[in-house]
Amino acid sequence: MILDALKTELYKLSRNRWSAFWAFGFMPLFALGSGLVEQFFTHLYLGDIIPYAAPLQDSLGGLATLSTSIFQLCAIAGAAIIFGGEYRWETWRATLTRNDRIPVMLAKLMAFAIAVSVSVILCSLARFIVGLVDMSLTGEARWPSVGAGDIALAHLIAFTATLAQVMVTASFVMLVAVLSRAMTAAIVAALLTLVAIEIASIRGNGGGDPVWALFPNLAGAGIRQSGERMMGEVDTLLHGFALPGAGALILWFAAFTTVALVLFTRQDLSKE
Repeated sequence: MILDALKTELYKLSRNRWSAFWAFGFMPLFALGSGLVEQFFTHLYLGDIIPYAAPLQDSLGGLATLSTSIFQLCAIAGAAIIFGGEYRWETWRATLTRNDRIPVMLAKLMAFAIAVSVSVILCSLARFIVGLVDMSLTGEARWPSVGAGDIALAHLIAFTATLAQVMVTASFVMLVAVLSRAMTAAIVAALLTLVAIEIASIRGNGGGDPVWALFPNLAGAGIRQSGERMMGEVDTLLHGFALPGAGALILWFAAFTTVALVLFTRQDLSKE
């Protein structure tokens, strides 16, 4: 039942091309375009400030593109469309004729996870291409001194951290969409909450107290920095947040998802 619902959600995304592009395709193009502009401006106008390029470090950093609140706006809009669209177009009655409520909502979560995973990977690929352009302009590149296995594992850790962080945001969007029955409310509430969290967590950017790992942005950064250390980066302040941060992200996702599903199963959808 979940697989059938998942196929339906993926089909909806494939047919809603412009919304899918702005939600999941724009940020990789932005990462590529802004990176190329930055490289040409740096090399042609400022000169070679950094005497070497680091394509693999760039690709690792690209996995964090969707980690900041403002850059999560596209993903938030995508989540609002997926979770709030049925309320907006009053199609729940048609959607739930052949499926139970929980499988349908879980399928929406899975469809979002697949789409945002592709977006995160493409952001990494975009930054890797920027790194190659930097290498061609600089004439010299610095590669990690660790093996290919450690490089792959570091990228996997960074990918998982960003995906987990964005999925927490998506589960919060789902909860707000269920409560408000409105796409706009889900977008605004999620974005304002992320901005407030980033402002409130500024004091925790120096690491130290693991309580700060409860903040999703610091938790994700801590996990990613543990991957950076695997590639030889030593100037990481938040790597100690990796384990507690992973636990915090799991708990936030489970809490938001559970509450949303419980409320959704009891919701009167006779008019939607």
